[in-house]
Amino acid sequence: MISRLTGTATLLVVVAVAVLRALDRVSWQGVLAAVLGVLGVRIAVIAWGAARRELPWTRLLLPTIILVEAVGVSWQGSAALWQVRLGTALALELAFIVVAIRELRRSTAGDAPLETRIASAFEALLPARAARLIAFELVIMGSALRFVAGGWRRAVPAGFTYHRESGLRSFLPILPLLVVGDVLLLELVILPHASAWVRVVVHGVAIYGVIWMIGLYASLRARPHRLVDGRLTLHRGMLRSLVVPVDQIAAIDKPPSFSDDWKKRAYCKGAIRVDIAGPTVLELTLRDAARPLGVLGEGAPSTRVLVAVDDPTAFTAELTRAIPLSLA
Repeated sequence: MISRLTGTATLLVVVAVAVLRALDRVSWQGVLAAVLGVLGVRIAVIAWGAARRELPWTRLLLPTIILVEAVGVSWQGSAALWQVRLGTALALELAFIVVAIRELRRSTAGDAPLETRIASAFEALLPARAARLIAFELVIMGSALRFVAGGWRRAVPAGFTYHRESGLRSFLPILPLLVVGDVLLLELVILPHASAWVRVVVHGVAIYGVIWMIGLYASLRARPHRLVDGRLTLHRGMLRSLVVPVDQIAAIDKPPSFSDDWKKRAYCKGAIRVDIAGPTVLELTLRDAARPLGVLGEGAPSTRVLVAVDDPTAFTAELTRAIPLSLA
């Protein structure tokens, strides 16, 4: 709990320093002093956890690097002191890179999704949620670049697809036109007199959003639902996955239709959603509650699963053959 509070406080004060520094406010130096204090507390908390073997010692590297760099920003000392600070920062950063490479090599084996393996490596350096988020962003960016560089020509893996009828698929061809329109709108209407750094940030966020959508579609395409050796693996691209033994499936049916979105929202509340807009949605009822795996870790358990599939007839028939007694 204390580690989580100090981590949140560190993030908030770092963002405050960056904003005030960008705005050329004198008060940023006072906030920087708060950053140093909070970082010191956080390093002490992590060191205490490492001493009790609750955390790996490598978790000390990143906050210590930030502390050394922050001290260098606030402390204008002699050239000798500057060289000591630079040498310390370089040594810590080199250690950080070496540990990251070592952990990544250790995690290359296994059948888990790529982002899960990368996250398990980064957990030696970062909190679990931060490690999962960074791994997710790295993989989705890589998926987008690979898709644009020719990955769209590759055959879709075997399984039950759900990307063919998705709304995102029909949206992708018009993305170039939207990007051009977005740039013109921002430059000529919304931000004609804005500072250069503001415009760069806004355009960067817009481009990032486009790449993110391409990566998301690439993950929908690359991760169909699969039924192998009595285990049904369901995906919502990279956003969510769920593994269910087929003998845990009690029923499969279409959810009811709704006259408005509020009723549909109320019905879907509490269910594990591995559905997307566009394809047919089926509802699986499980005998025991299962937990999905999402971007930041495990989600809430539920016995209801909403799953999107392009060919619901084939999907239902395959499940019925796998568990004829439970679905009879």
